Amino acid sequence: MSEDNIGITVLGSGSSGNCTIIQYGGTAIMVDAGFSARETQRRLQLAGLEGLRINAILVTHEHDDHVKGLRVCAKTLDAPIFASMKCAQKMRCKDERLRQMATFAPGGTFDIGSITVCPFSIPHDASDPVAFSFICGNRKIAIATDIGYASSMVEYQLRECTALVLESNHDLDMLAASSRPWHLKQRIMSRQGHLSNEASAQLLADVASDCTRNVILAHISRECNKEKIAFDRAQQCLQNIDRPDIVLQVAHQNRPIETLWC
Repeated sequence: MSEDNIGITVLGSGSSGNCTIIQYGGTAIMVDAGFSARETQRRLQLAGLEGLRINAILVTHEHDDHVKGLRVCAKTLDAPIFASMKCAQKMRCKDERLRQMATFAPGGTFDIGSITVCPFSIPHDASDPVAFSFICGNRKIAIATDIGYASSMVEYQLRECTALVLESNHDLDMLAASSRPWHLKQRIMSRQGHLSNEASAQLLADVASDCTRNVILAHISRECNKEKIAFDRAQQCLQNIDRPDIVLQVAHQNRPIETLWC
């Protein structure tokens, strides 16, 4: 594939682990390391990315499903770790071996190889959590999950993207009927929790632009959602805004999706 193309490979997304690879111009970035190093390598192989040189690992926040394999993955891949200052401090308190981390300020930008990284603050119950948009040449893509609600910052950062990886975590009726305790249901539905299918579809309608070509739905709950329900709701949204041309797909928890080249 030409180095002018952007590659997005979601190795897995959900409450059991999250990890995505971004490729552009000879640079490869891993976003989150929520699987063990062994499982990450297995999924890289399944995705046809075995032996890919990872230039950096970016951390969205310190919850286990995003950093469970971070230290060992960084060592195995010989890749530097980047996290927000407060997130880095939180992770160092949990594991003092995580000393060598580069820190960034949400709202700033920095370059890793040929990719410009743009971290931005998101509403979630973590220490200074972020999502990322990436400038690749004259195009932009973004990864945004673990969002309690669509803040003005989130909306702004997701506009004008060629491709989006966007949370569609739960179906409200399935969450209400689930066996989860009430305090957990409250957390998920709160402004520091996760986006429902409805909220995700509304956000997609608000940010889809003429340049948007691909959307990957991510962080879908196993107990409180179904891939088809999330897909159908987002597809209906795209029809309502007269954008059936946008290619929609769903990331899985238990296996990687085929690399999206855009």
